[in-house]
Amino acid sequence: MMNSVSHGDLASSLKNMRLVSQTKQDLERYNYEVASGKKSDLRQATSADFAPLASIERSLRSLSAYENALTEAELFTSSLQTVLGTVSDQVSSISTDILTASSTSPDHSNIVVAKDARSKLDTVVATLNTRVGGRSLLAGTATGGAALVDAQTMLDEVTTLASAELDAAGVLSVVDDWFDAPGGGFETSGYLGSDTNLSPFALNEHQKADLSIKADDESIRDTLKGLVLAALIDQGIMGGDIDQQNTILQKSGETLLAADAKLTNARAEVGTVEQQISQAKLSNSAESYGLEMAKSKIVSVDIYDSAAKLTQAQAQLEMIYTITARLSNMKLSDYI
Repeated sequence: MMNSVSHGDLASSLKNMRLVSQTKQDLERYNYEVASGKKSDLRQATSADFAPLASIERSLRSLSAYENALTEAELFTSSLQTVLGTVSDQVSSISTDILTASSTSPDHSNIVVAKDARSKLDTVVATLNTRVGGRSLLAGTATGGAALVDAQTMLDEVTTLASAELDAAGVLSVVDDWFDAPGGGFETSGYLGSDTNLSPFALNEHQKADLSIKADDESIRDTLKGLVLAALIDQGIMGGDIDQQNTILQKSGETLLAADAKLTNARAEVGTVEQQISQAKLSNSAESYGLEMAKSKIVSVDIYDSAAKLTQAQAQLEMIYTITARLSNMKLSDYI
């Protein structure tokens, strides 16, 4: 004989099923919120107005991109500062020695400083051709290659021209023309980079920092010119004529002293950009923090509150199971 089911029993069963379903949804929601720390229903949290949240997230993505760009700019400028510092050290260490040698008579003094200048020319050119992250620092927009021809090629070209001269004045004129004249040797074959400066560094949405130093700048040209002048003595230019050699060395020393002052100015320019980058990083970081806090107010939950509700939902489901099991001898697995 079949057992009859009253309308009251059926209604009670349906009510229990709905309660179980709702409790399971609550468990799922609170489990997610406790695990992620985020609200499970953003539509409800934003009253279906996602515009403020979308604006915050766009700003955060933009700041993240600027942060990456600033990190690259920081590496570039710090590397450039190191390069210019190394070149300045080379110049300051030899300029006085060259001037001292030019004012004395012994031939060996000229030979010693000329050899030192030749060695430092190698070091300076190699330093100026430094690449960081596959990018040349001083070649303008032509970052894929060297900024300067190698020191030996540069010196050979100038030596060939200077060897035809009969006195120091002729040698100085040749060297000036090679380094400074429009369309001269340095412009056409010494400097290998681009005439176009790198684009300014984007610091944030409203601010940029311009750094236009290249290996064809006057400070670097004069540095190379001063070293080449002294190195020409090592190449045998005006050999045996101490007075002519001293004239060349004196001009070399004076050129290097002036170049060192210009390098100091160039390093100060780089230092200014480094400071701008540092300030922009701090400013952007503060803005990001503020945006993250604003975003957190929208999407984040009170973990302790969600955990308490999770515990409550678990207890409620357990209670439903206990009551139902007593009435119908059913298992919790039938409900979850």
